[in-house]
Amino acid sequence: MNPRPQPPAQIRWAGLIAIAQSVIAFAFAGFLVFRDITGAEERSLVSDSANIAWVGTGTAVFMAIIFGTVAVGAVSMIRGHKWGRGPIVLLEIILLGVAYFMFTGGAWAMGVATAVSAVAALALLFNRRAFEWAEETYRS
Repeated sequence: MNPRPQPPAQIRWAGLIAIAQSVIAFAFAGFLVFRDITGAEERSLVSDSANIAWVGTGTAVFMAIIFGTVAVGAVSMIRGHKWGRGPIVLLEIILLGVAYFMFTGGAWAMGVATAVSAVAALALLFNRRAFEWAEETYRS
């Protein structure tokens, strides 16, 4: 049995970036749940339904599913397993769009941080050493 090839530093760094992004998303999800529990009013949402008070919690659950998958994939990828690259690449592409909307909404600092982290992770995942590792990993 061939031992699993260890991932290069680029793959490990991309995984760490994805984990950091996931931790930030989990913190924001917790904040959304806290706001719902404490009854904070969201003036940007307009509805006659009583369920409008739980939109933040629904968003937090969605974020936990998405970023939880990415965090598990990042740990898997860092450990040298086959699975993990796809969810991270997809998230980084989505985060580029999120960064664009941050820019258009006037949140330049957060937009720059989001865009830089997404571009960095994509650059780390799409370089020659990362491709060679992925090719060798999928052969074994």
